[in-house]
Amino acid sequence: MSKILIIDDYDESIALIKTYFLGTDHTFISANNGREGLSLAKEGSPDLVLCDVIMPGMDGFEVCQNLLGSSKTKDLPIIMITGLEDNRSRSKCFELGVEYISKPFNIFDIKMRVEKLLELKNYKAQLKSAEKLIFQLALIAERKDAYAKGTNEKLAGFGTHFAKHLGLEDNEIKNIGKGALLHAVGKIEISENILSKPGPLSSEEFENIKSYPEAGEKICQSIDSLKNVLPIIRHHKEQFDGMGYPDQLSGDEIPLNAQIISIADSFNALTTNRPYREALSVTESFSAMDSELDKGKINPYLYKEFKQVFKNESIENISMDFGDITN
Repeated sequence: MSKILIIDDYDESIALIKTYFLGTDHTFISANNGREGLSLAKEGSPDLVLCDVIMPGMDGFEVCQNLLGSSKTKDLPIIMITGLEDNRSRSKCFELGVEYISKPFNIFDIKMRVEKLLELKNYKAQLKSAEKLIFQLALIAERKDAYAKGTNEKLAGFGTHFAKHLGLEDNEIKNIGKGALLHAVGKIEISENILSKPGPLSSEEFENIKSYPEAGEKICQSIDSLKNVLPIIRHHKEQFDGMGYPDQLSGDEIPLNAQIISIADSFNALTTNRPYREALSVTESFSAMDSELDKGKINPYLYKEFKQVFKNESIENISMDFGDITN
């Protein structure tokens, strides 16, 4: 059952739309002006909004822009109702990325558009649920590794902080945050005995460990909303000289976001307590990373920028909003 909000200043139009859906399991709520409709949209939890363009006071486009600008309603499907010859309103709908229907109504057109958008909303909700399950799986994988507890969120903070400094767009910053949280999800398939081994790994155990980036990619690749995160998951263990894994990529063959997480991951590991050593200071960590730079393991430009950003930072205060990244 879906709940549909109709916002129109004519009761006759509201009643007519409702008759088109007789025999369906949809329910309806309605408002006769923009402000009331906006309030119902935010408090009544509708699944879709049908909104007339021309209304006294707050018009339909103002309602639409308010809904799209609110974190609570930004993903709510909206169909604007325009006049038959109202090309300007149609153009505005296109700019806002919302559907429109024209008066006089065509019963088949309005029903088809409503059902299509409701199906799409349901599909997106299923994807979001699947994505949330993947993040839960990543937390389970993190808990398997006795040395990694809490480090994924710390890494996400470092990665997104650095990405903002580099001037990356918001969607890329979000991808980097997601990639940090999910980079080690493949460790769910690695034995806890290996992950938590206090001493050196055997060559066989190390080969087993090296399989986790590919395993993580396979776990996440069926989730369409994570497709831009897959390069981070698969390639964050590559090295600039081509000696990393799993694909031995080198230089700019390594995706930028994966390089960002790779550098942040090294810094994160060095500044985190381990059973065999205390966390290193920022200065000590950069000294260790300088050695990796001298060996050609790190992108020199990115490392220079990273060092510039973090050398005087109080890293304990760097964090990220988990909800902003995963919602």
